[in-house]
Amino acid sequence: MLIPDLLMNRYCKFFPGIILILITHIASGAEIKIGLFYGTPIESIVFTTIEGEYLVYGDGRKIAVITTGTIFHIENSASRLEVHDTAGSFGIFRELIFRGVSNNNIFQVKPVFPALPARESEDDLTIRVVDGSIKMINKLEIEKYIPGTVESEGGSSALPEYYKAQAVITRTFAIKNMLRHAHEGFNLCDGVHCQAYNGKSRMNKEIYQATRSTENEILTDFHGEPVLTAYHANCGGITGNAFAVWNKDLYYLVPVHDPFCNRSSHTNWTKTITRETWNGYLMQKGFSLDMIIPIAPDAMRQKYLDPENGRLLLTDIRKDLGLKSSFFTIVQQDNSIVIRGHGYGHGLGLCQQGAMEMARVGYTYIDILMFYFTNLKLNKNNSSLK
Repeated sequence: MLIPDLLMNRYCKFFPGIILILITHIASGAEIKIGLFYGTPIESIVFTTIEGEYLVYGDGRKIAVITTGTIFHIENSASRLEVHDTAGSFGIFRELIFRGVSNNNIFQVKPVFPALPARESEDDLTIRVVDGSIKMINKLEIEKYIPGTVESEGGSSALPEYYKAQAVITRTFAIKNMLRHAHEGFNLCDGVHCQAYNGKSRMNKEIYQATRSTENEILTDFHGEPVLTAYHANCGGITGNAFAVWNKDLYYLVPVHDPFCNRSSHTNWTKTITRETWNGYLMQKGFSLDMIIPIAPDAMRQKYLDPENGRLLLTDIRKDLGLKSSFFTIVQQDNSIVIRGHGYGHGLGLCQQGAMEMARVGYTYIDILMFYFTNLKLNKNNSSLK
């Protein structure tokens, strides 16, 4: 396709960096460990074999061989795991391992107390009691993890080129952050602290096709190291600078003017609070009353409420007041303070709603990635860029 002026300048400057090179640290079959239902105290669960055959180990000893349809009830009993099926008890254990031994192994786990939606996933599951509640670690191949994360983060109604872009940044994030939860015995959690993973993708088969077509591809810097592929729902017309959010510069996370997300309901938003509430908040933070943010609506994102003195991060205001983003300005109207904001999320890296629109109007996933991330390489095993 022809590249319009909006992308042409970026391609002319950075196209030499868009190459595919051999990488060995994400070879096919590489595995990842995901902490399921992370942060939720769970007292009992039901494990069901959906497909395949599992060997079940209790404290290292094989206690069962189970096939499709087998149901186990597992509960926390004095910091041990009490295991039952429909026929009776298997005993009480410190650790359970469900190890898939067929070509395709799919299980479902449903928390009973508290009652939570069931999740389906693939490959192996380890269960322990940690700090008084049941903890679950799902070990599966990375390329099986990616589709579920893409669907959890990007929904099920986008187009293939968007899913390809999301698959690449999801995979890159996973590789980059493999040690994030190492002290807890797994790689990533299934929540927004890492990447949302609600289990096996079931809603759109094109997500699997997109994942397979980008298998093993990640974004790296010019030293071949994976980068921090941040992404968010909506940038509000311009992405952010890493320094403003994380207090560190990253050359590939810099402001990009983005017209593609302008039609979204999250592009512009307002929140109104009383002047009394605002002044009380300012006093808590050590400011004088009625302070507003002196930036024009079309200005670049800024970092502080008081930029001259480097006081009060806008990211802190966002968190404290429950705002959609830290890209906003404030105006006073009579006895009210109106916060007029743009976008949804931290604003760094790929704007998901903008990327979806780019896919809709005909851009490829490489177009999308190189629009939002500056001067990076796209890497894939044993391939070359066409």
